[in-house]
Amino acid sequence: MCCKRPLFLLALGFCAPLFGALELQVSPVLSVPQALQQVREMRLAGNQEPVTLRLPGGITELTQPIVLEAPHSHLTITGTKATLIGAPLVTDWQPHEGQILRADVSKLVPKGFLPKQLLFGGQRQILARYPNFEEADPLYGGWAFVADFPQAGAPEGHQWKRHLYVKPTDIRKWAHPEDVELDIFAQYGWWNFIEPIQSVDSQTGLLTLKKDCSYDLHPHNRYHFQNALEELDAPGEWFYDKHTGTLYFWPPQPLADQEVRLPLLESFFKVKTGAKNITLSGLTLTGCHGSAITMDGAEDCRVERCTLTQVGAFSGSGITVSTGKNVRLSRNEISYTGSNGISLSGGDGKTLTGPGHVAEDNHIHHIGVFNKNACGIALNGVDHTAAHNHIHDGPRMGVQMSGNNLIVEYNHLHHLVLETQDGGAIYTGGRDWISSRGSKWRYNLIHDIVGCGQEAGGLKHPWFTFGLYPDDNSGGLDIIGNIVFRVAHTPIHMHNARDCVVENNVFALGGKFQFDLHGWTKTMRFYDSHYPTMVKGYESVMGQPAWKNMRNMDLHPKDAIREDGTMMSGNVFRHNIMLGDTPGVKYGDVRHASPQWNSIDYNLAWNGGHPIVTGINQVGPDKGEPLVVENFDQAPAGKTPKGWGFNHRPNPEVQLLVAEGALRVDCALGKDPKNPKSVFHGPDVPIQPGAAYRVKLRVRSTEPSAKMSLALASFKNGEGYWQTGSTSIVATSEWQEVEATGRMLRENETGWKPWMKAFWLRVDCHEPQGQIFLDDIRITEAEPLDEWTAWQSAGWDKHSLVADPQFVDWKNDDWRLKPESPAFKLGFKAIPVEKIGVRKE
Repeated sequence: MCCKRPLFLLALGFCAPLFGALELQVSPVLSVPQALQQVREMRLAGNQEPVTLRLPGGITELTQPIVLEAPHSHLTITGTKATLIGAPLVTDWQPHEGQILRADVSKLVPKGFLPKQLLFGGQRQILARYPNFEEADPLYGGWAFVADFPQAGAPEGHQWKRHLYVKPTDIRKWAHPEDVELDIFAQYGWWNFIEPIQSVDSQTGLLTLKKDCSYDLHPHNRYHFQNALEELDAPGEWFYDKHTGTLYFWPPQPLADQEVRLPLLESFFKVKTGAKNITLSGLTLTGCHGSAITMDGAEDCRVERCTLTQVGAFSGSGITVSTGKNVRLSRNEISYTGSNGISLSGGDGKTLTGPGHVAEDNHIHHIGVFNKNACGIALNGVDHTAAHNHIHDGPRMGVQMSGNNLIVEYNHLHHLVLETQDGGAIYTGGRDWISSRGSKWRYNLIHDIVGCGQEAGGLKHPWFTFGLYPDDNSGGLDIIGNIVFRVAHTPIHMHNARDCVVENNVFALGGKFQFDLHGWTKTMRFYDSHYPTMVKGYESVMGQPAWKNMRNMDLHPKDAIREDGTMMSGNVFRHNIMLGDTPGVKYGDVRHASPQWNSIDYNLAWNGGHPIVTGINQVGPDKGEPLVVENFDQAPAGKTPKGWGFNHRPNPEVQLLVAEGALRVDCALGKDPKNPKSVFHGPDVPIQPGAAYRVKLRVRSTEPSAKMSLALASFKNGEGYWQTGSTSIVATSEWQEVEATGRMLRENETGWKPWMKAFWLRVDCHEPQGQIFLDDIRITEAEPLDEWTAWQSAGWDKHSLVADPQFVDWKNDDWRLKPESPAFKLGFKAIPVEKIGVRKE
């Protein structure tokens, strides 16, 4: 029975307890729109008391989004075991061919709408495709690969973003090729694109897209075709014929046992500007093509304890929040989203004022079902927080951010970057010089960050990817107290990151290094291409009061290049523990960064008792006579000397031959972006594992200045490739003697393979024109020096220690330190691992 309330409330059908919020119960006689209209009328009548709208248990099917505006403020929408679904049932199935059924859905699907999802038993099914989806290997199986060019190099006039070649075995025939789509991981496989196809030439294999892809289409890129009835040939596949309004489906189980639903709803909730104090609580949402919940300009709103699953097509996320103020998303489970799990944005970069949005204690997993650039949580703007979340099983980043004063803390992130490469569990960029400043990454537990690459031999995983990834000149981050381990490449990759404090972290079990600092120089394309953006970004906030205390913002980008030509500066890397357990995996790697402008010190290094490898291969005196002496005096002029040859030749006119008593090579740049330059090698030299070598030679160029590099490399066709670090050289028009050194892998080091029987001198020419001459080449074995000592002599880690950190049980992922750990003597402080992850209620 209704409690005693003012008459106008009784007239509107309200029922509430004597104390607390008013309640409305959605039922067959009171729909959601009717209930919201009652709330609106109540507000217009001047009553602002809180209202609870209680949804019934079971499934409520929505055909339109629930739009909440200012008159719906102070409203809670909840329900016990209440499920909202945005996908109507498909019935009246008829036999088609074999196990395939069909249904007329022309009256169900809105005009002009093309369904991209089908639910069977609440789970998404597979849009008809070739090659077929492989359930046994869902990430790395079921792909075709772009063919090599029909002749060496790209054909004249090849349009990299519009054309590719299909292997003869993968050419298909379709009744409506104009409806078929290409889902491809273009260029370097950073993420995928779904593009409409214009045509496929069955004779040449040339595929043409209807429009340019955003990235180049390279040989060996993985792809599949989708959206063709002819490809519906496996259980679980479906196809919608837009020409006839017919839905085709091969159910993996009998239809009598499960429902078939077609997601048509755009969003479940749209909270608009002016809406305040709205709470969505305890609801289950499934089956929509846009983002399940959007909040644009909302204030003091909440989404809590909701379950969002099987939501969003390519651009559809779980929850999207923009502008507004103080939106809090907590204790939700978000899974199987088309794109991101959660997106938070808003704030003013000049005044550094933000909305204070928070995503906390959420469980976010299996995101990016369609969009492989999706992340668990995206933060964009100023003053957003992602804390205590559990994020796992995603194609790319766990948390991706851009802006200022963004907090990422106490999150548990794992099994990420599963389908792409060159990503990270937490990622940010800073091409505009100011992005990421004032932000903090602290006390996150990160592990099993995988990566997937695509090469001529197929997919490679684990592959080139990272744990923490401050990319592209990002600056001013505090990276403190994180535990990052089992990462394909490097637990922390600082790509020209600047002004960062990296302190009190555990970086462990990286596949290549435990940390790296890779800077830019004034000659790199990154610097040239981003310089205008950096200047514009810096000058947009220069002099703003809010920025006066931001770290190292007194340096203008025009003054960023130091005297030695490097740019990376202001980084302090201290009190960290770097743990390896595999011989040959480097402790750290520094490129184009100087200890004059960056500090690495008071750290603890350990590699299971194996020698600490740093890649700084200083060598002592020569050991014996040269193993190789090449002066070309006796070699036939105009011929390529024995043992010499091209690794890569930009075009057939480029030559490598003896001329003027020396070895001459033509410099050129080709059209293949993967292999544009002249690269050549010398004769084989037997490898002695672990041995160091010194190469001396004379060099000159026909150009006043010509960049080149030297390295020692080993290769066996079908087995693999390996090389030492390269030494950069600038040749001039005058003969000069140059030197390079390198060390072969030991047999117990990572990367060593039994096929490594010989190495050779590799020479890269980086110029578009001219010729380079080499003469008097000598390769001599030299005395190798201790790499940790060489690292310290280069100016790094002068007060650091090599010692066992004394973890409680790192092999079973217990990264607490024993009281006797030597790390504490270096200033390391215990990380509060018990606080990481989703908190208990």
